[in-house]
Amino acid sequence: MSTDNAAQDRDFVVVPASVVGDVLASIGKEAKGMVESLYIEAAQGNLVNPDSLFLRPDQERRERIIALPAYVAGDAPAMGIKWISSFPENLRLGLPRASALIALNDVRTGFAKAILEGAQISGHRTALSAAVGAEALRDGDQNVQKLAVIGTGYISRTTLAVLADLGWSCRTVAVHDLDESRARAFAADSAEFAGALSSSVTTAPTLQEALRDADLVLFATTAVVPHASEPGWFKPGAVVLHMSLRDLEPTAMSGATHVVDEVSHALREKTSLALAVEQGTVNRESIVAVGDYLRGVARPDRGKVAIYAPFGLGSLDIALAALVLDRSRGAEGVVTVPGFQAVS
Repeated sequence: MSTDNAAQDRDFVVVPASVVGDVLASIGKEAKGMVESLYIEAAQGNLVNPDSLFLRPDQERRERIIALPAYVAGDAPAMGIKWISSFPENLRLGLPRASALIALNDVRTGFAKAILEGAQISGHRTALSAAVGAEALRDGDQNVQKLAVIGTGYISRTTLAVLADLGWSCRTVAVHDLDESRARAFAADSAEFAGALSSSVTTAPTLQEALRDADLVLFATTAVVPHASEPGWFKPGAVVLHMSLRDLEPTAMSGATHVVDEVSHALREKTSLALAVEQGTVNRESIVAVGDYLRGVARPDRGKVAIYAPFGLGSLDIALAALVLDRSRGAEGVVTVPGFQAVS
């Protein structure tokens, strides 16, 4: 090992939120392509993506921290872990519900080489997952008559922004939140993060009204138990992006096409889909990986409700973080710590 390489192996890079946000804003279509490629790899069983680990300080409360490790092979190999917390009560304090960091390791030596602010990467990855699933299940059709948005937090804002950036259009967007003031604020601010998506963003006083006649539905709530029970609330042929995973009761899932990122991951931690499989409402063998649509093995049935519930693969977070790290080199605000590693 040369002296220069040895010195670089001891360095450690810190990428703060401001830099992460700037990079994410500039790599939309490239990042989407990366997500699609990884979903195809997942469908073929080619990912090294261990089960996520949940830390719950109090089993009676909603706070949790999740660890998602992964190794991504290929032309740009990456290795690391996402450590993401969800503390819903933060919203009462005027703070974001989620915060995260992503640690990356050198794939050659295993040394820790970087840490990046992870909440934006995680949110962007979730939004890209939603966009990829929507496009696959709508057979490439990016023109929506009505989009229903259930939940008005960071994930919903990021998803609408990503859809707009990728060229989607919606005639109207109906927004529903249990907190009506949050729904009104979301609608009022929508021009800032999704102005190119739709010029008509309104609030809906009830969940049923928001869902009525919606071609595309986005669930991005903090629900921990199912609360939507009626399959008839969904328009025939609607694509439901069930990003928050725990909104739908088994009865609401009957008769639909069920799509996930990876089946075994999606049937964990009391997700709606896991409960539906346990109760016999959904047959496990009928669940399809989104990668099968992307590689042409499966075809969407546009006359049938499709419910897409990606559990969240750490591989996507790690690959996206590695891409952000690469594109952030030399950016103002990035901090390099020389000699961070103890190398004797």
